[in-house]
Amino acid sequence: MTEQKSSFSEKFQDFLGPIASKISSNLYIMALRDGMMAYMPFTFIASIFLIIAHFPIQAYLDFMTGIFGDYWRARLGFVAQSTLDIGGLLVVVAIAYSMAEHFKVNKLQSTITAVVAFLILTPQAMFEGYAGRFIQLFRISAQAMFLAIIVGIFTVLIYKKASDKGFTIKLPASVPPAVSAPFESIIPSLIAITFFWMIRVGLDMFGTDMLTLVTGIIGRPLTLLGGSLAGTLVIVFVEQLLWFFGLHGGNIVGSVINPIRQIMEDENRLYSYAGYAPPNIITATFNVFGGIGIVGSVIAILIVAKSRQYKEVGKIAMGPYIFNIGEPALFGIPLMMNVIYVIPFLLSRLVAIVITYVVMTIGLVPFPTGLAQVPWTTPPVISGFLVTGSITGSILQIVLLIIITLLWIPFIKIGDKQILEQEQQFELEKAAATSEAEASA
Repeated sequence: MTEQKSSFSEKFQDFLGPIASKISSNLYIMALRDGMMAYMPFTFIASIFLIIAHFPIQAYLDFMTGIFGDYWRARLGFVAQSTLDIGGLLVVVAIAYSMAEHFKVNKLQSTITAVVAFLILTPQAMFEGYAGRFIQLFRISAQAMFLAIIVGIFTVLIYKKASDKGFTIKLPASVPPAVSAPFESIIPSLIAITFFWMIRVGLDMFGTDMLTLVTGIIGRPLTLLGGSLAGTLVIVFVEQLLWFFGLHGGNIVGSVINPIRQIMEDENRLYSYAGYAPPNIITATFNVFGGIGIVGSVIAILIVAKSRQYKEVGKIAMGPYIFNIGEPALFGIPLMMNVIYVIPFLLSRLVAIVITYVVMTIGLVPFPTGLAQVPWTTPPVISGFLVTGSITGSILQIVLLIIITLLWIPFIKIGDKQILEQEQQFELEKAAATSEAEASA
């Protein structure tokens, strides 16, 4: 029976492995992943300032106001305005740069071209009494993430195509690269900018714009998928299934779903910043609750394990898992491709997601505020408080840890019993060998 299960696991991995590998190594997926990863540090930096400005204790806020005056929170908001409020612009820079690096074209020039193209497609607003147009910050924030992704990718593709066709100004070889490179980029950049300008003008004639179209046609359906309970459960199940068979589910699934969650996170931030209740439950920081899963296996081991192997693994794995680092558990127990643990491995996160969603829906715990986009290494209990701005967020994480641990305990007992029997058998064989050796002597 074990051999058949092992054979099935190997066949499944042989089938899915090449597909997952192709997805992970796809240049567009890699550029998307790199672009989002480059943007993430700025969300954390902005969150530090936002946490200081909106720490959910009124006595603290009154104390700070008494020292620094009424506008101290607005001044801390400068960082968010310069990072999160231009999230789309930062993402187009990061994705275009990554694309240019992968396609081996001029990184600086093609990235600048992508920025110009992005701004051309960005709707502008007119203000009464001033003869001019302005780009409003929210138009280039994380709400424009999908447009930024499209522009970043297609700008570099057009730039590369033009360069490969020889549509460049060639200067003598004696001219230094720092001088020749900008001249060589003029025609490829002109072609790309003209392409996006024609789109802008064409859409203007129909009374619409690219941001509205992209948000409506692409963004809204994806947001409904990534922001719904059913869609999230399917996505997380696929992610866990990939992990179980030794594939990096986070990288494969996260590259597609992270931009969606980031948009919803930013929407919550804008609502919270304006003093309104945030509208979205499932956001980028929802994972501080929905990500509680295999940590239950480590806690269960510390509670019920009797075998020496599991006791040692539990001690080793618990330290890193305080900071949400799960590799010691994945490889040390091991959890991956271990049929004993397939049920809790696949279901534990789903249980955490459903409980969190229900609890937030009925109002026992606030929605993620979007003001604190904590690093993934932030320990549970702390992260729950920061993300929701409420102690109930911490309480929910504690409850989830208890429930998920209870889910793991019966399976850990089965696995631990097998390991314990093996250890006891080994000790008997070792004692017998020692007795035989002493008798021979």
